[in-house]
Amino acid sequence: MTNNEFETPAAAEAAFYKALEAADTALMQAVWDEGPDLVCVHPMWPELHGHRAIFAAWRRMFAAGPHLTVSTVPVLQRRDGDLATHVVHEQLGLRGDDNQQPPVVATNVYRHTAAGWRMILHHASPTPTVTIDEDTVLH
Repeated sequence: MTNNEFETPAAAEAAFYKALEAADTALMQAVWDEGPDLVCVHPMWPELHGHRAIFAAWRRMFAAGPHLTVSTVPVLQRRDGDLATHVVHEQLGLRGDDNQQPPVVATNVYRHTAAGWRMILHHASPTPTVTIDEDTVLH
């Protein structure tokens, strides 16, 4: 693990997406907290709980090396004490492939720790193909 200390949730988020694009396991580990309450949900995957399961998945994803391009559009940023929630639209692509993929919506939650801001939850899902208006009943 590297000794990165992220002074803001935005700094932790920038490092998260840099690690994702670079397939950098050490930087990805530096972004995440080490507590037992971590959760990660990749698009179309089951949820992963805890440091061990999450990093086994990141190592598998990064084994092929850097192959993704990543850009994000912030949707919401909220900070409440030692927790911060960011919602972003991720535009992911394969290097060398000009086909535009639909964006992914992600919720990232960060906790302020003695070592700075660390991710405790990343949940990414495909964007819906239907338009939801104020009259739509979801539940």
